[in-house]
Amino acid sequence: MKIGVVTNAYHPDVGGVETHVRRLCAALAAEGDDIEVMTQASRTVVERIDGVLVRRFPLTVSAANYRFSLDLWRWLSRHAGRYALLHAHSYHALAALPAALTNHTPLVFTPHYHGTGHSLLRAALHPVYRPLGRRIVARSSRIICVTRAERDLLTRHFPEAEGRMVVIPNGTDPARDLVVPPEPGRSILCVGRLERYKRVDRVIRAMLHLDDEYRLDVVGSGPARVELQQLAFRLGLDGDRVVFHGRLGDDDFAARMAVATAVVSASAHEAFGMAVADALTAGIPTVASFIPAHRELAVLAGCGVPLWLVNPDDEVALADALRTAAGTARAATGRHALPTWSDVVLATREVYAAVLPRVPA
Repeated sequence: MKIGVVTNAYHPDVGGVETHVRRLCAALAAEGDDIEVMTQASRTVVERIDGVLVRRFPLTVSAANYRFSLDLWRWLSRHAGRYALLHAHSYHALAALPAALTNHTPLVFTPHYHGTGHSLLRAALHPVYRPLGRRIVARSSRIICVTRAERDLLTRHFPEAEGRMVVIPNGTDPARDLVVPPEPGRSILCVGRLERYKRVDRVIRAMLHLDDEYRLDVVGSGPARVELQQLAFRLGLDGDRVVFHGRLGDDDFAARMAVATAVVSASAHEAFGMAVADALTAGIPTVASFIPAHRELAVLAGCGVPLWLVNPDDEVALADALRTAAGTARAATGRHALPTWSDVVLATREVYAAVLPRVPA
């Protein structure tokens, strides 16, 4: 069965959706499915990653928040019939539109839905975009949400899709067993695309309430990076107290995870919370914002996981939680109840089977 996966960006680009799509596609390919990813990039590239064929189509519009490739639209218009089904990702990017509007191939949609834009301009444009979003939702045979919180939010905005939604939580990978040299101090790790809604600024300000032995390691890139670096400089936290690592390769990121004494996510909204799930899988004490997705993740992980949910707007409370987490020993890996990517593959294949046309014996 050939499955065409349509996504705004793909590895080595980083982000929550990019991580989800890469892990899902790699797991499906490992189970023997023929997976072909169609995405957008600065130039045309056809390559194979993790056993997955990746087609990158050149961008017609390269603006960070409104990436658009006319060649991707043309490819799907002409070649969508070669796939048994299409699986499109992200309501908040334009790449899902050609998957829905250019062909009649069965469509599965994973919206990674936040309900709003991530800046004032994007939030203002969100209602304008909704009629197009409604067409994607109407075209989709099944809609996969990664939490019940995402499903409930999507149902409020698109009640007509309620009967076609299914919840499949993101999977987790076993933590890599690395031996790395110890580092001085206590590393607090913050991972994710640097957007304002991630509220990394609150974490930086909370560092003022922690002793000098605590260091914030920020991994990721994005439009808010310069603003965050300037904030750390104004607060006198640049240098050894707040370190911006940018994007890291798999090995370097695993090394950061290995030395972290705590992980923090202060995000204002998430569909799931991959950084929190990865930290809990590795047994790392974690502090997260008290949002629906993180609350649901805490329930999903089960009792006894080292997770503290706080309001990041209270910098003192956030600092206290970080101090407690960084002083807590790592939990034994495997104690959580989070699903693996093998679980996700099984559930996703059931969705695919329900969407594919019945073939008489």
